[in-house]
Amino acid sequence: MVVNFYRPVEVFFGEGSLDRAGEVARRYGFKALIVTGRESAKKSGALNRLIESLNSHGINQYVLYNEVLPNPTDKMVNEGARLAVEEKVDLIIGIGGGSALDTAKAISIVSSNEGSAWDYVKYPEGPRLVPYLNRPVICIPTTAGTGSEVNRYSVITNEIRKEKLVISHSLNYPKVALIDPILTKTMSPRLTAITGFDALTHALESLTNRNENFMAEELSIRAVEIIARWLPVAVEEPENLTARKWMAYASMLAGVAIDHLGVALIHGMEHPVSAHYPEISHGEGLAMLAPYITKFNLEGNPDKYELFAKLMGYEEKPAKAVDALLNLLESIGLTRTLKEAGVKESDLDRMTEDVYMLSRHSFTVNPREPSLENVRDLYQRAYEGKL
Repeated sequence: MVVNFYRPVEVFFGEGSLDRAGEVARRYGFKALIVTGRESAKKSGALNRLIESLNSHGINQYVLYNEVLPNPTDKMVNEGARLAVEEKVDLIIGIGGGSALDTAKAISIVSSNEGSAWDYVKYPEGPRLVPYLNRPVICIPTTAGTGSEVNRYSVITNEIRKEKLVISHSLNYPKVALIDPILTKTMSPRLTAITGFDALTHALESLTNRNENFMAEELSIRAVEIIARWLPVAVEEPENLTARKWMAYASMLAGVAIDHLGVALIHGMEHPVSAHYPEISHGEGLAMLAPYITKFNLEGNPDKYELFAKLMGYEEKPAKAVDALLNLLESIGLTRTLKEAGVKESDLDRMTEDVYMLSRHSFTVNPREPSLENVRDLYQRAYEGKL
């Protein structure tokens, strides 16, 4: 078997990495668009540290776009792209959680090509437009979960269509990732849990799906080991820098793993949830679905689920993979059902249709290929909390 392992992102990892932002940005120009959320990067001091680093290296011109919300929309991307063009910026810097990083990367694509954000999302039949140019992007994560700083994905939502899809293209890679674990210390325990479980789901799905890439699989395995040990610690001890460091590292590894191996049905079924209910974060949606879909998947790849169970510290039996997920979710406080999260039972049919219309590619790579009836049943089980 011949595998491909293309890694175009330069990574600076460790305490103080943020302070290299100005030095790195100088490579790409002297005017930056800074993309971030409305409050967290400013409150934590990360935004000020970024600006100080830029100023110290002669980058005194920047435009701040701080309108990114969780589950970012195509409108946010289009507005950021408009700013990038009007202000004639040389580069884009995303600082914040996965939403800010995804938005920064998507702005690079849209601001450098024709059309709007939704023209570049990947429907099963392909995107409407293909990008040919981009602006350089630097990604600075302040959470540990998405791995967006090292991969080619931007997940965005169309509020009108209630669809959540992905821009996936080689031009969507950042040029540089500055991963400073100190920035993640200001996350609340709940946000730590939500983002950490996102990283675990990346590792789980990349490890167990039908795609093959033994080099990337090694990263999935290591990510599971690290998260199993350090996520509960990071939730319980927010100031524990060792736990923060390992979670930032595991998130990065899992982000690379999905770049090569992709995800599967858990993500395919989650996207309609947070598309219809944007108040539900991506990580929360994954947590509500993962045990039920994993139980369904066991017979499709028992060897890998045995391995997952072992990596999580459980007996090497496929069914123990479900126990591992349930117990972890209990320990980090993420045990809500879809019903408890406010999802209406009447929407389950529409979400099932959305999975097929928007994410049917996940059916064939999933460990066990589902039917639409299976998808509907899994939503029902997640709604009721019935394994």
